[in-house]
Amino acid sequence: MDDEIRKRAQVTIFIILAIIIVVAIIGTIFFMGGRSVDAPVNADPSQIIEKCVRDAVEKSVWKMLANGGQRFPSQAIMYQGSEYNYLCYQADFYQGCYNVHPMLEYLVESEIREDTLAGVQDCFNSMREDFEGRGFDVSGGSANYSIDLLPGSVEINLKKKISLVRGESSQSFEDFDTKILSPIYELIKIARDVVNSESQYCNFEYNGYMLLYPKYDIERIDYGGSKIYRLIDRRSGMEFRFAVRSCAFAPGI
Repeated sequence: MDDEIRKRAQVTIFIILAIIIVVAIIGTIFFMGGRSVDAPVNADPSQIIEKCVRDAVEKSVWKMLANGGQRFPSQAIMYQGSEYNYLCYQADFYQGCYNVHPMLEYLVESEIREDTLAGVQDCFNSMREDFEGRGFDVSGGSANYSIDLLPGSVEINLKKKISLVRGESSQSFEDFDTKILSPIYELIKIARDVVNSESQYCNFEYNGYMLLYPKYDIERIDYGGSKIYRLIDRRSGMEFRFAVRSCAFAPGI
């Protein structure tokens, strides 16, 4: 009888010890988990910033396409309620035009950057408000921001150091490079071919050009001594619009 009682007592002790061990393990896990709540786990602002910046740049690209490569057309002709920026201009009769923007690609890159500077800063401001609302301390340095037009895309180069701190943990981010798909590089190249031909020969053989490059549709309208050009990427429907005034009264023009 005593042996049976002794065995039951031992079993009870083992059960109690097991319960104590399990409770200790759970408590340790809970304690460690509780400390990690302050850590910025999965707190990555990159996706927020990159999407916001892409939206701003994409909007600006459409503006450049419609305005002949500038935020505000510097010299333009009005046609059917829209301004067409001159890329090649000659006021005298019978003479070829001169290239108004010989560095058009670099001009457009600069214009997109200037047009989106405030928007990019707004992206970081919105991100800061979002993360501060979630309990983070947010700090950042100055931004290094530029635009590159490349075949098939617009590269967005954006470096800015961002630090997120919550509790005893912190994370830093710096690289926010991204890109959008766009045919603007190719359309600018065609515009350069148009301008070079107009300045040399007072004409651009756009029908033959389209036979060589069937991905693009080129429309030309003679209006008021000028030529209105629309360069259209057939796949995306995006178009680059501008005007040329070259040999305004030359025979056959």
